[in-house]
Amino acid sequence: MSHYSIAQEERVRTTIDIPQQLWKKVKAVIRDRNMKSQNTFIIQALEAYVQRLEEAWIDEEFTRINRDERYKSLNLQIAKEFSSSDWEAFQTNEKES
Repeated sequence: MSHYSIAQEERVRTTIDIPQQLWKKVKAVIRDRNMKSQNTFIIQALEAYVQRLEEAWIDEEFTRINRDERYKSLNLQIAKEFSSSDWEAFQTNEKES
């Protein structure tokens, strides 16, 4: 997870409504884990959630690509066309090692 420099990042102030039971849980986690502040907890939680969404989107794109027959065909064609040069590069690397 990337952590922004919380002290240096430009800020936006906002107000949110949180269900009371969730807020009690959040405060307990902050207290039990000796976290710096509620604000830090919320920033880190949002970062983690956004990262999960981005990773899920990437996974969906790879799944879509893997189902694309035209892409797979083109990929095989490219692999065949470069197979001899790939083999030459591999052999050269083996000799140098």
